[in-house]
Amino acid sequence: MKILMVSHEYPPIGGGGANACMNLAHEYRGLGHDITIVTAWFPGQKERSRQEGLTVIRLKSRRRYKEHCGFGEMLSYLGMALPCAAGLHKKEQFDVAMVFFAIPSGPIGYYLKKRYGLPYIIRFGGGDIPGFQERFTFVYKLLGPFEKAIWRNADALVANSRGLRELAEKFDRKKEIKIIPNGVDIDFFREASGEKTEKNDCFRLLFVSRLIERKGLQFVIPQLAALRDACGGNVKLTIVGDGPYRRKLEEIAADCGVSDCILFAGQKDKAELAHYYQTADVFILPSQKEGMPNVVLEAMASSLPVVMTPCEGSEELIDGNGYVAKAEQFGEKLTRLAADRESREAMGRRSAELVRERFLWRSVAKRYERILEAVAAKR
Repeated sequence: MKILMVSHEYPPIGGGGANACMNLAHEYRGLGHDITIVTAWFPGQKERSRQEGLTVIRLKSRRRYKEHCGFGEMLSYLGMALPCAAGLHKKEQFDVAMVFFAIPSGPIGYYLKKRYGLPYIIRFGGGDIPGFQERFTFVYKLLGPFEKAIWRNADALVANSRGLRELAEKFDRKKEIKIIPNGVDIDFFREASGEKTEKNDCFRLLFVSRLIERKGLQFVIPQLAALRDACGGNVKLTIVGDGPYRRKLEEIAADCGVSDCILFAGQKDKAELAHYYQTADVFILPSQKEGMPNVVLEAMASSLPVVMTPCEGSEELIDGNGYVAKAEQFGEKLTRLAADRESREAMGRRSAELVRERFLWRSVAKRYERILEAVAAKR
């Protein structure tokens, strides 16, 4: 098949959705399909690159930051990507389009179908579903009728977790929403047996994500004092990521007297991340909302036990490899894990086992492939 993939984020910009787009594109190519991706440009990137079976076109929209973008930047991308995608289709005659996400890229799939009869599927990411982000409440209300039209005209809708599907169904139940989880690169994220022996008796926690209020660290940091006492002072929380909430988190740490327990490591590229996973004991994610967090999959591939909140994705990700608990209860769960090395190592092995069983990118891509082929066959 000739597949058009439309996403306003593609590495090195963006987060979990960008990562999913990239990995699926590479897997599709490995399955013998020809892929064209239309995404946003960022300094240092070529506007057009071509490898065998994979073309990436980056449009110079008003993208300012790697990690996030505002609604105005999304509109800028949409304004450039729609005519670009239309022109590409007239030349290439794609079989199907895969759209990441309903907002901002959904209108492109809708237009191509109405104008040229090109079928499209939408892969939800979270923020494109009304109710996911409070900062977009007004935008959700404004765009709601248009978004419903985009959903209902799609040939398939896919969420990456049961929780995300349930959130989507609260907005519109007119069309079936399939569930296909995210995957993880197990060749890159894996346990390094030699590094954990260097940690002495320190109990090391790891958090990886953008620092915004929704991620919930403000509820965990105050619990570190009691955890530090339970561990004889040897506790370290490494926070990898940056964002507008960092200063507030630093203030909370200082007020609670636990600044010495926390390392704010800042934003790291993928090449640097493996070391942080490999030298941790437990991964934490106290987030209030997610789609299916890639960082948890990366931690699992690195053989880490996980403590996370009952946010979207937790049902699929936690199965004997950690705990699902309210953020205010993390201290209790972490104290238990700190005292029982045998249990946490067993949970870490279970994490790696679950990844191999359920979350390999190739198996995820094959599930999408079946949907894409079925959609394209109806054309």
